Amino acid sequence: MKRIGVVVCLLCLVGTPLAARQQKTAKAQAKPLQIFFVDVEGGAATLIVTPAGESLLVDCGWPRDDARDARRIQAAASLAGIKQIDHMLVTHYHTDHWGGLGELAKRIPIRKFYDHGRAAELAEDKKWFPQLNQTYSQATKNQTHALRPGDEIHLERAPGSPRLFLEVLTSNGEALKHSGPDNPLCAKAQLQKDDPTDNARSVGFALTFGRFRFLDLGDVTWNVEHKLVCPVNGAGPITLYQVGHHGMNISNSPALLASIKPQVAVMNNGPKKGGHPDVVKWLHEVPSVEDIYQLHRNIAAKDEENAPAGFLANLGGEEECQGNWVKVVVAPDGSSYTVTNGRTGQAKTYAVKQ
Repeated sequence: MKRIGVVVCLLCLVGTPLAARQQKTAKAQAKPLQIFFVDVEGGAATLIVTPAGESLLVDCGWPRDDARDARRIQAAASLAGIKQIDHMLVTHYHTDHWGGLGELAKRIPIRKFYDHGRAAELAEDKKWFPQLNQTYSQATKNQTHALRPGDEIHLERAPGSPRLFLEVLTSNGEALKHSGPDNPLCAKAQLQKDDPTDNARSVGFALTFGRFRFLDLGDVTWNVEHKLVCPVNGAGPITLYQVGHHGMNISNSPALLASIKPQVAVMNNGPKKGGHPDVVKWLHEVPSVEDIYQLHRNIAAKDEENAPAGFLANLGGEEECQGNWVKVVVAPDGSSYTVTNGRTGQAKTYAVKQ
């Protein structure tokens, strides 16, 4: 019996350093979560690459003869080290969000497509609707997944990484319903006139990685935002917020911003589109907000109505645009993240506070 006890103890002594080495190796091999805000000059294209190397592209910019936006997305994919798009999500059917799809599909394989359901018509964009049907059908081969609030896009979890979860919060004009106490911020919240456009039907989602949470609501407008956070807050709190609708003030209601309590905001605006001074002001009024990044300086606004120069990825008008991105790299354990301005190379690291 004594001899067996000695053997067991020896095995414990041998096994403990081995387990520690294996754990250390797993941590060393763990990879970060990456988010690239690609500059498509007033449109949207957000590339997410998971620690498992899986990719999700949210929107793909404008249709252009020079394939500018498809090329910029392809460059970001190359920088991220990926050779295909595993998941392509088109938030809604306005040209600045789907227009680059046809050219992009020629340049890089796209595996799965998601949207809010095919549109029968688009009253506010009759000019481009026929091309949408043709381009979208050809690229997707009519194989798309219509998302609804509460749906999940399944993303693989890398060994040793924290929980990774993408949940749809808005789609087709509806918002995810939660049970719980009423949100006190709703008492003074005001509604706007209902938006009949496809903006209101945008797919919006929250991506959770450990304690880090990223929110992208596409171009969802004011009253659908209200549905999301009132009477019960079905969104927050959020670590990183992609400012809704390019920073327009028919979205980004103060009730939404105060409910989600973002730490950092990134605005995919253009030099003459979005980045509204009201939205910059509303963000600054939220105590949790530490910094605001903009893909472009709003050239029609004053300096104090924009983010500080160090947080602007592109400074001039369209003729001077270099297509600089903003990149976010989330630590493998989800406890911190670093935001880099592609124009300056300036990087700032934030500890996740939620």
